[in-house]
Amino acid sequence: MAAVLAMVAQADVLIEGYRPGVSERLGVGPRVCATVNPRLVYGRMAGWGQTGPWRRLPVTTSLYRATGSLGAIGHAGDAPSPPVNLVGDFSGGSTLLVIGVLAARLERTRSGQGQVIDAAIVDGALTALLHGTLAASRWSELRGENPLDTGGP
Repeated sequence: MAAVLAMVAQADVLIEGYRPGVSERLGVGPRVCATVNPRLVYGRMAGWGQTGPWRRLPVTTSLYRATGSLGAIGHAGDAPSPPVNLVGDFSGGSTLLVIGVLAARLERTRSGQGQVIDAAIVDGALTALLHGTLAASRWSELRGENPLDTGGP
């Protein structure tokens, strides 16, 4: 860990994608890193975030969709089908993490202090999905009529 903390001392931003508690167990959690480098922006991305009842569960596109939208995927009248895109796996929380890291870096120019940014993959995926589909009046609860499946243009 000495080598990692030596790099942290010189780092601008640290990004980690472990499940909650892993960085702390490894000795490179945000509190330890902040003592080594108070200007560090520490970005964390976990499937369900660092807090809450699901924080220790793994997450994939299929898992977060199963919590609310999986039943709406597929042709009308047929059984639900597997998702055809993996937006959560590829871009979910990373969008929110990038925005948070950039905002923290900007604030650091004013305050001189780093911050911890916590982004959840599921939050980013839902944000990307909901705002666009609702704004375009494209969302429907009916299978075969929503943009996640066969209802897309």
